[in-house]
Amino acid sequence: MGILSHSSCPMGANPMTTRGLKNGVNARTEKLGSTKGLTAMSFRTMPKPPIPDFSYLERHISRYRQLVCQGEDEINLRLRQGGMQRVGFSELVGQYSWIWFDAYGVLNRGTEPIPGAADTLERLRRAGIPFRLVSNNASNSPQELQNNLAKMGIYLHREEIVTSGMVVADFVQENRLGEQPYLWVGDLVSAHNYAPQPHRWMVNHPQSRWEKDAACYALFSGNQEYYGGAQEAILRASGERRGVPLLLVNADLVAPEAQGSLNLVSGFTACEAHGDGRFPLMGIGKPFRPVFETAWRSCGCPSWDRVLMVGDALETDILGGACLGTATCLTLTGLYGPMEAELENIGDRLGIRPDYLVQSIAWDG
Repeated sequence: MGILSHSSCPMGANPMTTRGLKNGVNARTEKLGSTKGLTAMSFRTMPKPPIPDFSYLERHISRYRQLVCQGEDEINLRLRQGGMQRVGFSELVGQYSWIWFDAYGVLNRGTEPIPGAADTLERLRRAGIPFRLVSNNASNSPQELQNNLAKMGIYLHREEIVTSGMVVADFVQENRLGEQPYLWVGDLVSAHNYAPQPHRWMVNHPQSRWEKDAACYALFSGNQEYYGGAQEAILRASGERRGVPLLLVNADLVAPEAQGSLNLVSGFTACEAHGDGRFPLMGIGKPFRPVFETAWRSCGCPSWDRVLMVGDALETDILGGACLGTATCLTLTGLYGPMEAELENIGDRLGIRPDYLVQSIAWDG
């Protein structure tokens, strides 16, 4: 993604001289008179919106596709040419030098492991086939993620884990945003794990001295505290002053949970806030390049066509992997399993077709 700079957010801005807002920016901030001193306690957050119909989500998937393809005909053609060949997972592994797995919907659903996932990882290790977990998790640290999966009987080494949260600090510096105030959309635990210098630059940190409308960009890690809360109000207030870029750390639109339920996550929230384009989108997590390139470097920079990306989401795992030239495999244990009978039509309609389809990553599945 391109480098952004904002004349209204100079490098090294002084938090004590940033002006406040006029009263009545919107219905939520009006009752406070200004956003100064706004904290998470100022509002009572509301439940997340209900899961929309898939036809509604397609608008956001199309936006992701446009951002990732950037009008390149070769990439567009590659995305449409996936054969969607139905195979058993064990038939694929010997054809590639590296296997990259998504987590949710592939290894686990919420706190429930996908049957056979742990066994497959152990078989890969015994066969000497290296792999990575490439996740849009921007809340848990790699150690926490490692521990959470271990409780489900899924064991990963620390060096086998790459999360989009791990990419944030470098991305911010590379895009010349490193000394500018920002809004962290997510909880304080995720901010502790991944927010860049939160005590100094995060406007919604409990110890922040910044005016709350001073945010020059927003990092979307989660949305548990967003709806109806201070984070939503701060984003809207900052947006009154400038086009605040929305950096998609966790770009997932929907995530699978235990017992077949689904959860709207921060990618959906950012796409909704993007709306008419007033808030430009910048990608960090899948399907965007930064997290994939971090994983690629951790593997010694193999040829992209020697990597197999395995995921449950067309709009993140498959879209991002295919655009970079990896082989792609969609597992039906996650988001698209209930739509199995319609997948050919969905893939054609979205212009995102994986190379392979598997029922699960179970070795004999």
